[in-house]
Amino acid sequence: MTVVALRTLNFYQLNGYRLSGSKSLKKQALSEVCFGALHVALCYFVYMISAVRGYVYGGWFYMLFCVLGAVSYYFGHRKKEARTPLKITKRCLRFIAAHTLISVAFSVALVAAGRTLNTGGVSLAFAFLPLCYLLSPLVFALSAAAVYPVEQAVARIYTEGCEKALDAKTDLVRIGVTGSYGKTGVKNILATFLSEKYKVYATPESYNTPMGICIAVNRMPADTQIFVAEMGAKRKGDISRLCDIVKPVVAVVTGIAAQHLATFGSIQNVIDTKAELPSYVAKAGGKSYFNTDNDYCKLMYRDAEGEKYRTGFGGECYAKEMSVSGEGSEFTLCFSGGEEVRCKTPLLGAHNVSNITLAAAVAYGMGVSPEQIAAAAGKLRPVPHRLQIVENSAGITIIDDGYNSNEEGARAALRTLAAFKGRKIVACQGLVEMGKAERDANFALGREIAFVADIAVLIGINADDMREGALLAGMADGSIFVKRNLAEAQQLFAEIMRKGDVLLIENDLPDNY
Repeated sequence: MTVVALRTLNFYQLNGYRLSGSKSLKKQALSEVCFGALHVALCYFVYMISAVRGYVYGGWFYMLFCVLGAVSYYFGHRKKEARTPLKITKRCLRFIAAHTLISVAFSVALVAAGRTLNTGGVSLAFAFLPLCYLLSPLVFALSAAAVYPVEQAVARIYTEGCEKALDAKTDLVRIGVTGSYGKTGVKNILATFLSEKYKVYATPESYNTPMGICIAVNRMPADTQIFVAEMGAKRKGDISRLCDIVKPVVAVVTGIAAQHLATFGSIQNVIDTKAELPSYVAKAGGKSYFNTDNDYCKLMYRDAEGEKYRTGFGGECYAKEMSVSGEGSEFTLCFSGGEEVRCKTPLLGAHNVSNITLAAAVAYGMGVSPEQIAAAAGKLRPVPHRLQIVENSAGITIIDDGYNSNEEGARAALRTLAAFKGRKIVACQGLVEMGKAERDANFALGREIAFVADIAVLIGINADDMREGALLAGMADGSIFVKRNLAEAQQLFAEIMRKGDVLLIENDLPDNY
């Protein structure tokens, strides 16, 4: 009890140090309870032996059960190295310390309670102590509650320092990018376009939380003129908190989709949360840009206050004469000032043309010329694990879209796959964090997979729902393979794939699902 089960702690860390929302964390807690209940039952069996045969016999049986329990616990929690391993951070160490202290306190209290009871000369302390195992999820929850105020205080120290560092850069232009999907892509595209004229720094990878942005600001070069911050959210108020830190004067909304509904509760809450960014910018007298290729963004644009712009025909920027293939995209960018420029980019899919159009509108509004934008478009490269092309020696094309986990992103990936030649194979783990809508969403995703793929490899907890959808859409049962995890799917790939195939890996879920 004085050492946290590393598997449980790993799930907890992957869940953002929250006890709710992770199916695997709940399963892990249940396994701890079951193991504890078994241990308690064995201890009371030992007590019965002690009462009948004497304390010595009971002691030997108890030692035997402890050894068997330890062995079963080890093998019950043993697993191959996690794809997202536990990181021993300062926050992790603070939790382990709190867990250790609370575990010791529980153990001492239970032993003391056991010593007050004595039956036939046998103390019940040994029978009370195993209750620690049974109560391990409660101890874990109490440990999380105990360190919560400490973590809040630590977070305040970091965020206040970040705010002061940004406030000291009085000439710094701050841009916030948010949306249910496309945030990282648009952020990187925009940074590339603006770099044609300015010194630009963007938050790296998917650093889109308060602590992530604080880390990014600490790394910001001193000569930065424009700071582009990606802003993520899972709950109402998350974007407002990030706005208080960054204080953006330009808002960019990439698109809205039914994502993280398990924490948001409804699509309207998603819309309201993303709208916190343009609302903040409007009050600051800044500009807001909306990707009105997305229907929800159209509504947000309509209701937004302050200076606002949109993309799409009649907007600040739109694309025409578009040609999309497995090698990239070509299109003509049209700007509100009447300028037109032909662009070619290696980025895949029509959705990336939409992302480029949105980023181009912002860059154009900040003085970057259409010619500079067109030149920068040719330099763009895909974000890792977001429609990233990987060629292997066997002549198989792999489209790595493992990071996407929303309906719009999955549809865009399937449309991209359709543009490739060869036999098309989709490996998919489905959509998560969708609350009550999860089953219907995965059923619909299965249908869409059936319209594009020749073979579907469906993996994990959502496989059955996707399979039902694919079968209803007319996909042959023999073309659908259901696997428990990605490791099993990879074994299947070696058996069924051949030269010329195109494999789309959609949504490689982390270990906490």
